[in-house]
Amino acid sequence: MQQQKSYQIPGLLKIGLQNGNYPIYILILNQIQNMKEVCLKMNQYLQTINAFNSYTWVICNQQTLKLEIKEVKQMLNSFCKNIPLQQFQRIEKLIIVSDAIQQQQAIDAIPSAWSKILTNKIHLVLKLNELMIHKIELTQNQIDFLSRINNTYQEEIPFYGRDISEYPISQTGVPEFLDAILQYYERHDDYLRKQGVFRISGSIQQEQSLVQQFQIRNYSVIDEYDPDVVSTVFKNVLCQLKKPIFPFEMYDILKETEINISKEKLLEMFQVFFAYMPEVNRKTTKRIAELLFHVADYESENLMGLHNLSIVFAPCFLRSEQADLSDFQGAKIVVHHFNLLVQNVEYFLQEIKPNRNSISQKLSL
Repeated sequence: MQQQKSYQIPGLLKIGLQNGNYPIYILILNQIQNMKEVCLKMNQYLQTINAFNSYTWVICNQQTLKLEIKEVKQMLNSFCKNIPLQQFQRIEKLIIVSDAIQQQQAIDAIPSAWSKILTNKIHLVLKLNELMIHKIELTQNQIDFLSRINNTYQEEIPFYGRDISEYPISQTGVPEFLDAILQYYERHDDYLRKQGVFRISGSIQQEQSLVQQFQIRNYSVIDEYDPDVVSTVFKNVLCQLKKPIFPFEMYDILKETEINISKEKLLEMFQVFFAYMPEVNRKTTKRIAELLFHVADYESENLMGLHNLSIVFAPCFLRSEQADLSDFQGAKIVVHHFNLLVQNVEYFLQEIKPNRNSISQKLSL
């Protein structure tokens, strides 16, 4: 089946089959913003050149959300009021994708004006991939699309590899996914005592599954995942940011800064960089530094003191734009300096006074 690029109306997909022009209209109820607009578009579709062909409706929610009978009933009533009866005499199948609806409930939800037309044409399936029973074969990519689709049908942006400001931001000023992860650790403080916390990778399949949930902003499922999976997503999203949380220039300067530099001078360097960083970067740094400091409190149990945590997380915050041999040689120095940052993050963020002189002048040592 080929999926046509006709996503103008949130909640309505028009899909054609490879074996002909047999139309299929998929209605994603939780995505519908304006039912009248959807009815108008549907009317236009039904009055096209294939006006005498039969067609199929598929009614569903995104795969992760249950579809309730009241939602189906509301939609059918709206369509009954806005689309001529003769258009529905051509319908071949009305397929509802839900594991929360019974056949009789679906039949009872049909408006009385359509009952003779639709009663024998209504079908229930539990999952999207069961549509093939009705000769509607969705590819896995199309099923994934229906699971993750957003309200405006914009081309999907991969979860990994964005700029930090491109993620939905919560009221706390940090990305929503980060808030969800931090709250996860607050609820499960025992995970932070686990030996090797943040060093063990989780299942790749589970990681992909959690990323898909984050992609559709479904953060409530996070408790269903193993802590190693959560930490894998946590680290990977930071390491793969389009631009690291700290500017590329900061890594280049830190790797050339001697390891025995005075604490005062190093703190001054960090303070200058914080002054120039976007607010979301500063708040993200503070929240994660607080978490790491808390994890280090359990060093006797998890064997992850600030030094070991800095080895794991320094690359998540600091990296070169173009890696070369000197980056590997300077990695230990950067880890040392990042360790100091974590220990003193509150100092940097209490009062930031940007100095508009060039950073290079300010940081000359």
